Amino acid sequence: MGTLYQFEVNGMSFLKNSIQIAGIKSLSEAKMLLDCGVDFLGFPLKLAVHREDIPPETVAEIIRNLRIADRSVLITYLDNADEIFGLMDFLDVSIVQIHGSIAMPELVKLKKQRPELRIIKSLIVKTSLTELTAEIERFSSRIDGFILDSFDPKTGASGATGKTHDWNISRQLIEFSPKPVILAGGLNVKNVRKAIVDVRPAAVDAHTGVEDSDGNKERRLVEKFVTEARNAFNLVNSDEENPVEIPIDGTLDLHTFQPHEVKELLTDYLAECRRRGIFQVRIIHGKGTGALRETVHRLLEKMPSEVDSYQISGEMGGGWGATVVRLNQIVGE
Repeated sequence: MGTLYQFEVNGMSFLKNSIQIAGIKSLSEAKMLLDCGVDFLGFPLKLAVHREDIPPETVAEIIRNLRIADRSVLITYLDNADEIFGLMDFLDVSIVQIHGSIAMPELVKLKKQRPELRIIKSLIVKTSLTELTAEIERFSSRIDGFILDSFDPKTGASGATGKTHDWNISRQLIEFSPKPVILAGGLNVKNVRKAIVDVRPAAVDAHTGVEDSDGNKERRLVEKFVTEARNAFNLVNSDEENPVEIPIDGTLDLHTFQPHEVKELLTDYLAECRRRGIFQVRIIHGKGTGALRETVHRLLEKMPSEVDSYQISGEMGGGWGATVVRLNQIVGE
């Protein structure tokens, strides 16, 4: 067996272990949220169903006064790139959460003209898992993260419904997504800990779940929400602060990794195997939903110089739960 190779799992992005609160109504409310330890403030503007909490002019004033351009998120149903640029410029923000449908050419234009923009795309958990995974595959290369939210059939609202959705579907979507995912939809002080532990999102978002009966953010609820969320993140990420030691022995077990963590790990591991003269590697991804296996196979397809071939392992080698990879020898050796 080869010596141990240390691979440190990188953070998923600016969203890692983050807490976002949306629907800010005043400067004092925004300041209170920041004082309580909230990472990002979401400002819904240009909406499809709900009324705006405050006008763009007030949002811009809050962002300017608190100097939080890098912590403010424009939440909008706008679907035209130029209109989105215009509103982001007015607010002086660089993060946009697109909560409605948007044509791919418009999304491409957003990233092409301003590659520094952080784009979060909503996925509303009201359709089938197959449809939602197709959406992830369609948008992943063009955005920086997803947010999973709920649908209220009575009002037609997507988001700010106060309703949870099927967390089993959410967990599978998070396992499938190569980009970090925010969990939203009915989160409050009573369920956010369980949501993080069970679903394993990169971040969480709350709106009505930390409001009083008058619809204002309540400090006691915000403080409790932040505490519960931080404790849950610390619990599920307690083993991620230290490098993960992986033996370079021709067997890579991915059971404890998420799809978004696999790309760098798989690439580095196969490169190290080739360097050490190991040209057959067994990758254990488990059966489960098949999301991790599909991620591995997509990555292998993109490595023709390194990978000669791959196939699902036979029953003696784990069946559908493992893939055997044959690597090309390094040219010149």
